[in-house]
Amino acid sequence: MIDDLIQLMRDAGIAVPDGVAQTIEVRLRQTYGGERVYVASLPKQRRAVQLAKLAKHTQVEMALATGLTVRGVRKILRGR
Repeated sequence: MIDDLIQLMRDAGIAVPDGVAQTIEVRLRQTYGGERVYVASLPKQRRAVQLAKLAKHTQVEMALATGLTVRGVRKILRGR
């Protein structure tokens, strides 16, 4: 999971040198070593981010692109 996090940062355009990546890994292992860390999936937030990327489109186009109903798109855009 630590390697995935560092790789995702690099994919997002954040330069993470190998030395810094190793330091981050060591610190995370010291802090959370041996614990079960829960990471929430946040499906509503994920959909909101997906719709935000399509914000220049109409609600119907957004619904077709995401597989949601138009009503579902409207609810998410209103923050419900």
